[in-house]
Amino acid sequence: MTRRLNISFDSDMLEAISSEFDLRAPNKEALRKLVFTLDGDYDPAVMQVLNLATGVGKTYLMAAFVEYLRRQGVGNVMIVTPGKTVQHKTVQNFTHGSSRYIAGSPVPPEVVTPQDYSQWVVRQNGPARLAFGREVPVLAFIFNIQQLIAPKSEEGDTHGATQDAMRRKPRRFDENAGVLFDYLKGLDDLVVIADESHLYGSSAVAFNAALRELEPAAAVGLTASVDKNTDHVIFEYPLYLAIRDRYVKAPVLAFRKGGYGTDQNSEEQQLRDAVQLRALKQTYYDTYAEAERRRHVNAVMFVVCSDVDHATQVADLLRTPEYFGNDKAVLQVDSKHEDDLTQRRLEELDQPHSPVLAVVSVNKLKEGWDVKNIAVVVTLRAMASEVLTQQTMGRGLRLPFGRYTGVGQIDQLDIIAHQSFTELLAAENVLAQFGLEDAVNQPDKATVEDAIRRAAEHSERTGTASATTGGDTAGLGVGQTSTPEGSGSGVVPVATPVEGTTSGGPGVGVRAIDETDTTEDQAWEPVFIERNKRFADVSYLFPVTSMTVQQPPIDLSEIGDTEVEQAARKVTSTGDVLLRKEVIAALGKKLRAEDRESAEVDSVHINDAHAKDALVKLVINMPLVPKQAGTARYVESFLVPRFMQNVTFTGWTVKSLVSARTQLQQLVHTYAVETLRAIRQVPSIHPKPMPGDGYTLALGDRVHDQIESRAEFVRGRVYGGWFKSLFAEESFDSYTGEYQLARLLNTSPHIVWWHRLHPQDGAYVYYTAKDRYLPDFVALDTDGVHWIIEGKDERGRDDARVQAKRQAAESLVRRLVAEDAYAGEKWGYLVAYEQDTARADSWDDLKALAQPVNNAL
Repeated sequence: MTRRLNISFDSDMLEAISSEFDLRAPNKEALRKLVFTLDGDYDPAVMQVLNLATGVGKTYLMAAFVEYLRRQGVGNVMIVTPGKTVQHKTVQNFTHGSSRYIAGSPVPPEVVTPQDYSQWVVRQNGPARLAFGREVPVLAFIFNIQQLIAPKSEEGDTHGATQDAMRRKPRRFDENAGVLFDYLKGLDDLVVIADESHLYGSSAVAFNAALRELEPAAAVGLTASVDKNTDHVIFEYPLYLAIRDRYVKAPVLAFRKGGYGTDQNSEEQQLRDAVQLRALKQTYYDTYAEAERRRHVNAVMFVVCSDVDHATQVADLLRTPEYFGNDKAVLQVDSKHEDDLTQRRLEELDQPHSPVLAVVSVNKLKEGWDVKNIAVVVTLRAMASEVLTQQTMGRGLRLPFGRYTGVGQIDQLDIIAHQSFTELLAAENVLAQFGLEDAVNQPDKATVEDAIRRAAEHSERTGTASATTGGDTAGLGVGQTSTPEGSGSGVVPVATPVEGTTSGGPGVGVRAIDETDTTEDQAWEPVFIERNKRFADVSYLFPVTSMTVQQPPIDLSEIGDTEVEQAARKVTSTGDVLLRKEVIAALGKKLRAEDRESAEVDSVHINDAHAKDALVKLVINMPLVPKQAGTARYVESFLVPRFMQNVTFTGWTVKSLVSARTQLQQLVHTYAVETLRAIRQVPSIHPKPMPGDGYTLALGDRVHDQIESRAEFVRGRVYGGWFKSLFAEESFDSYTGEYQLARLLNTSPHIVWWHRLHPQDGAYVYYTAKDRYLPDFVALDTDGVHWIIEGKDERGRDDARVQAKRQAAESLVRRLVAEDAYAGEKWGYLVAYEQDTARADSWDDLKALAQPVNNAL
């Protein structure tokens, strides 16, 4: 006999419950859709499936739905979970007084489990206890799937831990209350909620037989992985929307350019990278918690292994001194490690006192495990098709502080896999794995997937995607890709930037845009490029120069680093000696003294500060040196310290100071004399406030998504998503010389911000009286150095004009030490040749290759 729920759609009740449980918008809409469906002509034999992304809060939706049923007079709900771990967590979610209890109902449900029938027994033997006025609590039967399926034989033990014993108990007569399974079958208002319902699809024959046997008035499925062919889906909120709306972390692939390989050493390197990345994220967690006065949260690393033996090897390795060096820091959870102590440590994983920093598992924790502080996921020996699945990523998608913080390393989940970038994104079902399948129109899916794969292959080939195993990589979730110009499928980013952007927020998102489809509104609506809100308060003074021809003044900053270093290497540090004379007394002669061999002794030591003061006074008091404050500051803060850094000894003595005075005096005197003989081009510095407020694009122009190949690059086109730039949208004149350099600056951990310079900025540096050039970038690094950066093709290494520009810029950064406007600031200059940019994975790599100059000591 078909029986349906006797409930009605009550919008006021829905609003009240949504507010009381503080439901997120998608969960509120899912509840509305579910109640509307159950108030209609639905089929009780068909499961009503809600497809909600992992981490959005399905358990809150479940609790709110149970409360709605209670207020509508439904008194019995069965919640089916996929296993013991999830069942235990769900029991805590519905048990008043538990640390994980989901508050919201004025009448908490009474929970019945296979281990505890007490609430059901009491209800069977008398009226419900009215502990909450006249309100009657719902009986919530929380079973895992194995306990619900019929046993092979109903004869036998019901108290053991075997699978059949657990299955027999609900079907065996209880002298205090009767047969639980028969009780459930006889209910007119039983609602079955299947958590992670993708595990109970039409192929789950045993479960569906049990479900048909119960004949519930309604069956509801909650999952993040639906089967489009068999599931009756009434509501969908996929992962890409959850990331876009900032309800979960943005997934980030952390990888080495060529992958890790499959041998033991490669696996150990993968784990070392993960441990370092976890430690990096911990610093961001701690800084944020302290600033916001939140409780301490551990950043935890989650390792997925191939089998139990593999998990044991990995857990033992992580406990060694090279990794965590602490047994309690590593928790192994699998079929051989699920004792009470393990379960308790697992439950307390997100508590401030938890010592666990790494969880090692096989597939024990794939569904329903919902701690918030997984920061890094490591997939060892996994196939590419297994890495990006929602169930793999889902263990770490929840937000550690309950909401977006705006800090990339907190709001992102890093996934480290042994595959290369190409393998991961070339999987046949990459869109479905990322919850993107419905984000793309059916006709476009093949084109989009092909674009993703081609971009991944190009990224692998050219090495443009940088590893994210260190630093604040608040960048692209999984890289952004586009199809070539004119292909018609448009821009297909797999992910968008997380923090500090103005281009759509974080996460995974796909757009299919026809480049030729320019509507009238698009063509005539001007686009204004604004300051990046993240750096709205950043300003700096660019040292614009001018040049005049005259007899130059004495400017000690014109003494080159090479000359200073050569003079310093001539300074000697020999010991003192005691001269010895022997007194000779000879008969009939006066006393006399004859020389004897001297005795070597240490020279009298003086501290570095006294040596520096003596050398500074020496230079300033020289006749040809200008007696100006700027000159004195340059001598004290740069010339003398640089000179002292390049001597060949440590520890100053009276004798070495004498030698230093001689060499430094000769260096300055030679420069001054040669300068007075010359007529030359003399530079002057004019500090220019930067950056401007923004600008408007030409009518018809728009902001484009980032690209992956030279073939897609269009000179002068504005590309968005630059999260460390002072402007989130920027244009470039070349791909390898400027665009790729911008990407490196954007993703490098040791770059704070960067600014693309355009001709209209007027940030010029003269290198002759008539010739000037415009550098490409200014960037601030984490050491506090402002870098003037120019991207050049390889021909510039031997080009005289390029080298003249470099010489002028190097002189400029030295002279800034003496400028009042730059007092206390550090500046540097770097030429980034194309091959160096291509070879570098980070700013530190580029500096090592380019050998820049700076005035920082």
